[in-house]
Amino acid sequence: MPQFEVPVAEYMTREVEAVPPTATLAGVARALERLNISAVPVVDRGVLGGVVSRSDLLHAGRTHAAHGRRGTSLEVPAQRVAEIMKPAPFVVTPATPLTDAARSMLRNRIHRVFVIERGHVAGVLSTLDLTVAVRDARVDGPLRTLMSAPIFSVDTQDPLALAIERLELAHVTALVVVEDGWPVGVFTQVEALAARDLPRDTPVEDVFDQALVCLPAATRIYRAAALAARLDVRRVVVADGPEVVGIVSGLDFARVVAGTG
Repeated sequence: MPQFEVPVAEYMTREVEAVPPTATLAGVARALERLNISAVPVVDRGVLGGVVSRSDLLHAGRTHAAHGRRGTSLEVPAQRVAEIMKPAPFVVTPATPLTDAARSMLRNRIHRVFVIERGHVAGVLSTLDLTVAVRDARVDGPLRTLMSAPIFSVDTQDPLALAIERLELAHVTALVVVEDGWPVGVFTQVEALAARDLPRDTPVEDVFDQALVCLPAATRIYRAAALAARLDVRRVVVADGPEVVGIVSGLDFARVVAGTG
């Protein structure tokens, strides 16, 4: 059996916390932070009806803040999940090959698919799970062949409002934080939501995540995947000597599984 033709069941995460359509957006934001996940399924009477992601919360929060008077970059509105959820989320079955699931993620630019069995949510397969599969398959080749370029970045002294705006407009989940031209951390959707009550002019310096994985461009793909999986990180910054040349995200590892990387 080809290395990535194994069924989704072998890599999916089986424990999935769902929310009802009546849940509040503030409650969802707290759940995403507590569980360290990027989205939750919306289930009504046992049936999967939608999904709410950090991207959805950020969009709603920026829109609401633009009409508010609090002076913050984000203001999660007092809305119910049903008002902003994406209906008809992408799903697979436990028997679906990993390659097919990865292709669905790439085609739709999403970081997870839900696994349905007998009409109910049986699990979720994320790009981090696909990273583990790349590690297990010991995919060789230099990291430079997999990276995306150029990187989207923000300076430590840039205001929070600019960083959050850049996240949404660039349609990315993370920015590389630089100081004197060198990466010193990341600013992700996690930090953006956690800083939602801070003033718009708060410097990125005060809120960014200093946990950064930066590897040489010649690093073997499976070694980078192993490190990302062990540290539970969604992206790896790629350097060529003193120069940052790209970034590898979960979707890039998905390209390997899909056979397009």
